[in-house]
Amino acid sequence: MERARMGDSAAFDALVKRHQHALQRFASRMLGGDSSSAADIAVGAFLRLWERRDSVVLNESLLPWLVKTVHRLCLDRLRERPSVELTDVGVSESPFLDLERAALASAARAAVMELSVDLRAVVLLSVYEGLSYEEIAEALDIPAGTVASRKNAAMKQLRRRLAAWSE
Repeated sequence: MERARMGDSAAFDALVKRHQHALQRFASRMLGGDSSSAADIAVGAFLRLWERRDSVVLNESLLPWLVKTVHRLCLDRLRERPSVELTDVGVSESPFLDLERAALASAARAAVMELSVDLRAVVLLSVYEGLSYEEIAEALDIPAGTVASRKNAAMKQLRRRLAAWSE
């Protein structure tokens, strides 16, 4: 990041390559599978980083700053269009097993999308992206204890919503 601050575009390209896939995955999941909008949001986050490279203050890692930016851009996008379409799941093995897996995956995606955006962000960053509570806290600008309580509340809701699948 220090080289990027001095205008080194190759160093900035390396940052983009390192983080773009994680940011796009997070944005896509926040937006219910809209990969096109997710790609636009990731690009928007990197554009903001480039424009603000001189003023960005990093504690340790760049990822929380990028996730915070992507999260805010996703919230803006969700305000623009409150109903989010879910994407289809591909199939692979036996038709019956594929059908069951697709139905479960669709139910899980729907359950995650029904979470409030605050709970959804914590679940996606924790479960899908593997960020620590501290990284999530920094990215979402909330205390680590709030991250833990939001994840706990979200997991309770998801377990309740998907209880029929555990039988």
